[in-house]
Amino acid sequence: MRKESFEAAQEKIKNYLYTDDLKAYTTFDITNIFEKKREEWRIAGYRRANQFITFLDDSKILKLIKLKHQTTSTIKKILVEPNSSLHNIALTIKKDGYLSNYSAMQIHQLTLQIPKSIYVSYAKTAEVNHQDIDLKQELIDSAFSKPQRITSEVYKSETDNTRFYFIQKAYTGNNVGIIGEKGYLYTDLERTLIDVAIRPAYSGGVFEVLEAFQIAKDQIDVNKLNNYLIELNYIYPYHQLLGFYMEKAGYDNESISIFLSRVSNSDMYLTYNISNKEYNEKWKLFYPKGF
Repeated sequence: MRKESFEAAQEKIKNYLYTDDLKAYTTFDITNIFEKKREEWRIAGYRRANQFITFLDDSKILKLIKLKHQTTSTIKKILVEPNSSLHNIALTIKKDGYLSNYSAMQIHQLTLQIPKSIYVSYAKTAEVNHQDIDLKQELIDSAFSKPQRITSEVYKSETDNTRFYFIQKAYTGNNVGIIGEKGYLYTDLERTLIDVAIRPAYSGGVFEVLEAFQIAKDQIDVNKLNNYLIELNYIYPYHQLLGFYMEKAGYDNESISIFLSRVSNSDMYLTYNISNKEYNEKWKLFYPKGF
């Protein structure tokens, strides 16, 4: 009996998928591959992309997983190779993104935890001009009196409860501290410390952030950290947070002085929505009592 065309082309299909740059695919990716390669693979004319997807899953060439949006219940279907990782899955959904926050902490071994959430950041398409913003103390107080704003672009795996957070970051014109190694993009050590300090809810909280600064103490390039912060050009004086974390983590005075020299006239907050806070005069910073 003649083999059905999918089965006849199975080895060619596997060879192509397993040697390209991707480890996970959206259904859109698979549809494009199907249309591009069907003639070469001699796939019967009546066969369609949805049937190809079913064949890939049934034959275990790829595994079909479903991710549900946490608010809209929209389903994303992702097909993964046998050796695919959660990072591969996340970055195939947001191909212009990079691993950040808790995920980058894990890559740099800045946490002993094994997070069940994957964090991917991606840039806005337009630059925000901060020069026209008059940063008054009331604006800072108001912003940090509320819980940290969390992205609504969150998907949950139906099989293992892993959550994928997609975080839109401010446009900077270039990729500050983003490197490409290990088959994917992620923030380098210094950029990771900036991100986790200013958005602790994506990083396990302030105690996890402090531990990350402690672990990174003998690895970090403090001048690079400072230069990144200048280049990112945030509206808030986040160098006060970084200097405070560095002092708490036992960094030397020379390293700390780079950030101490930039302390502004504005009071800052270590995190959002602090119910019981103390104040550090040196860094002009409110932090949770007992931290």
